[in-house]
Amino acid sequence: MQAAATPTNHPPAIPEVGGQAQRLFQCSTCKSSFTRADHLTRHVRAHTKSKPYVCHVCSKGFARIDLLKRHVTNHDSESANKRQKREIARDTRVIQACGPCSQSHLRCEDEKPCSRCKKKNIPCQVPEENAPDENDIHEIDALHAAHDLLDLSNGFDYPSSLPAQAESINPSTTSDTPEPFNHLPFQSTATAINMHPPSVRSDGRDMKMADLNQMQPPSNPTIAMNQNYAEDPAASLSFFDASISNFNDTPGHNPFLPDYFRNMPPLEAFLSGQATPRGIMDLSFDLDVGLTEFDLGLLDQYNFQVPFAADTPPTESVEQNIPDSDSVPARTEAFKQSIWRYLPQRNRDHGGAEQVNLAFSDSENRRSHITQRRVIVEKLPRVSRDRLMALVLGTCSPENVKRIASAFPSIELLDGLIQYFLTSPSLDAQSLFHLPTFSPSKLSPELLACIVSAGAVAVPDLPLRKLGFALQEASRIGQSKVFEEDNTSIRDLQHVRNLFLQLRVGMWSGISRKMEIAESFLQPLLTMLRRGGRFRRSTWKEISPSVDDQSPSLENKWLDWVQQESYLRLVYRAFELDRQSSMALLKPPLVSYSEMQLPLPSSNILWHAKSAATWKSAYVNNTMPTRKPSAIECFLDLEHLAQHDHASMTYLYMIWGTIWEYRQMSALTVRSQIKTNNSLILSSRYQELTKQLEDFRVNSPPMSKSAEITLELMLVHLNAPLDDIQLFAGIEGQEEARCAYSTLRDWVKSVAARQALWHAGQILRAAEMLPKALLCNFNAIAVYHAGLILWGYGFLRRSVATDWSQTEASQTAIVLNGDDALNARRFITLDRGIPSIRTLGSQDHTHLSDVSGIMDGLIHLLRVHHDAVEPSPPLVVNLVQLLEGLRSATK
Repeated sequence: MQAAATPTNHPPAIPEVGGQAQRLFQCSTCKSSFTRADHLTRHVRAHTKSKPYVCHVCSKGFARIDLLKRHVTNHDSESANKRQKREIARDTRVIQACGPCSQSHLRCEDEKPCSRCKKKNIPCQVPEENAPDENDIHEIDALHAAHDLLDLSNGFDYPSSLPAQAESINPSTTSDTPEPFNHLPFQSTATAINMHPPSVRSDGRDMKMADLNQMQPPSNPTIAMNQNYAEDPAASLSFFDASISNFNDTPGHNPFLPDYFRNMPPLEAFLSGQATPRGIMDLSFDLDVGLTEFDLGLLDQYNFQVPFAADTPPTESVEQNIPDSDSVPARTEAFKQSIWRYLPQRNRDHGGAEQVNLAFSDSENRRSHITQRRVIVEKLPRVSRDRLMALVLGTCSPENVKRIASAFPSIELLDGLIQYFLTSPSLDAQSLFHLPTFSPSKLSPELLACIVSAGAVAVPDLPLRKLGFALQEASRIGQSKVFEEDNTSIRDLQHVRNLFLQLRVGMWSGISRKMEIAESFLQPLLTMLRRGGRFRRSTWKEISPSVDDQSPSLENKWLDWVQQESYLRLVYRAFELDRQSSMALLKPPLVSYSEMQLPLPSSNILWHAKSAATWKSAYVNNTMPTRKPSAIECFLDLEHLAQHDHASMTYLYMIWGTIWEYRQMSALTVRSQIKTNNSLILSSRYQELTKQLEDFRVNSPPMSKSAEITLELMLVHLNAPLDDIQLFAGIEGQEEARCAYSTLRDWVKSVAARQALWHAGQILRAAEMLPKALLCNFNAIAVYHAGLILWGYGFLRRSVATDWSQTEASQTAIVLNGDDALNARRFITLDRGIPSIRTLGSQDHTHLSDVSGIMDGLIHLLRVHHDAVEPSPPLVVNLVQLLEGLRSATK
């Protein structure tokens, strides 16, 4: 159907040469040519920064008349008072910003140099304008063509023409029918370009001005379109059909996309690393990045009304509800001095600061601290001591080399520290190193340095500990060089074992810098094990002696078994370190329990066999199952607990992954608005985890006190938000303490809080029975976490329940670190009784309402396990100082 009437207003014809419009108007500055004089005028204003259209209200200049009209319209909609405020608040825009201010997107000044460059003492230079290249002229023309389409679509009077357009296009539209874009106060340039995209040729390239002029719409497209629509609706779309008919119909190509998007490499190229998306959005357009061509005056009106009119609850009322809010700064200061806050300082806190401790004054009195407990016959050879000294000197600064070389520890002291390392119960080195085949002469210098370091750190002597930490730093730097020089060393047992020992020494050092480095570098160790296939069962071979095996084949098979078993035990020790650091530092575990498919280590009887013949005899006489279950099989079947030596601790470390997941879901549910479904899931999960831990307690063989502490600490985490309690204690400041209080205020009244109290008391009970040398490292942090539970409950309950102290005399005292399970169950389920802690070494007990007394008991527990004449480990010293800070802040 043909249109009854055709548009009569046509633009003047432009002379064409060879099918293209002539560019008769050329810029004298950059030699760019245009087909229309108004395009040239607009282009010249970009060079001269001319703004001839000035607002009569605020004297703001514009380069285009339509922008001025829109700006004046915004003035008409404002009240006089708000307009005055906006005019006062608005600063005039500078002519051109200097280079530093432009790069930082900051306000500059007309006077150069500006005040910001003067203050920072940097050169204040205005970048020179460069004329566009010939390659950029076509892209500039494409931008001007987009502006032309914007002007034609808006009719140079957008606010008034758009409603009329909507009514005339569809006269039957009622007031209930939404009109397109009528709710917007103005239409941005980007929106207009998207609505009217630049046309493209059939070959996919942007069309030039000559192509656009061939299908240029009438001078007033709104009237023409309305007339066409009234007479023939189909003809009104002929203009758009003509423009789309030239598009490339190739599937997968959008004709409205510019060249730099259509010519991009496929997604697979980016995923494979063949292409780098660099400079995609660099269009080389000569745009005014100062936004002087856009009227953003409406934003001023919005800023004065919307964001600051919202009603926000005052913070003063929240602060009044926090008990003892004045003590939060004091508690925060206590955490700032603790191991949990590492604040690096330039030229002070670095590895080189410990090098002076490598020059050690050896003496007989110093060696007396090392108990003579020789477990291997071989002594440290002199050549190994020389290699160790060469390693240390290679990591030291030149000014310290001479001093360290003249006062390096003697062979006797180094050999004694090796023996101390192998026999120290806190290090448990005999479960990692095979003593019958251990030879100091075969150790790499890096591993030897770390072994001496671990032994020196465990000795209760301050100069020896300083020596140990300095050797650990030298070993860490030397090991990194080995990994860089020879990449095959990441699969070597000695080097990977050395990395593990470095991380273990640093993790429990009590020095915030070393602890943070160890936490960071635990991931590379686990990555080496994972990429080496050490978590897969197929990596490990079945090596077992047969009845017919004789020397030397039996000897070779035994040595192969020792090598593989050493690596297997290293993986489990790394898994243990990952789990202990996760519980201690309240961070996510790095190894998933689902990937632990490797078999359990062999029994200790086979491991401690002193020769190949003894190993064969122990293997033949072994009554345990020959096939070792994997860690996952041990986790799924509790029958393995009584059959294998390492099954109990493996089960505990495996279940910690599920407890951590539960704590994360619980933390999200507390902050969620929809709690019904989540609470049902969490309740079911909580009951399942509690049952699993209780079943483990029943089926497990008698556990050591360290294993009991680990079990009770997991039950504490299951019932208490330890991260929120630590926030309330002030580790992140007063604002975070305020946020945590709202959660803990409800938790302290729950059954889970009383359950966590009981398990915290059981941690203290197991810690009291530990040998003196074992209340350190992870066990010491477990005592600190138990103290946080007791402190938080006592402090919050004292402030929430005002009559708690009055009812103490009428109720029975529940000793949390005792064994009265019946009264404890009554307290947990019915909240009957007053929780208290029995004083170490006596029958007296302290109620939790006496927060200072509880903290005194914890401090005494940590200190009594170390002699008064000997210094406590640095980690224990830092924990004691933190508990003292909490005690003094909450008296």
